[in-house]
Amino acid sequence: MSNLQVRNLPDDIHSRLSERARRLDMSMSEYVTRVLRADLDRPLFEDWATAARRAGTPRPIDTLAAIDATRDEYDPRPPAP
Repeated sequence: MSNLQVRNLPDDIHSRLSERARRLDMSMSEYVTRVLRADLDRPLFEDWATAARRAGTPRPIDTLAAIDATRDEYDPRPPAP
């Protein structure tokens, strides 16, 4: 496993990350890894738009899943024990 060091992280962001991790009962490292993984699991808009143009037909959108995913992004639930 690799390490990542973030330089010049503003104090307010550090405080908010720390508080969020504490509220979710996880280490800051675990929380930041979760945030990064969630971001990287989403395609970039440019990639999505290019794929949609190539397909030629619009894909149906699962609205309920999109709402649930967004809700989880803003209010993540800790993993089940």
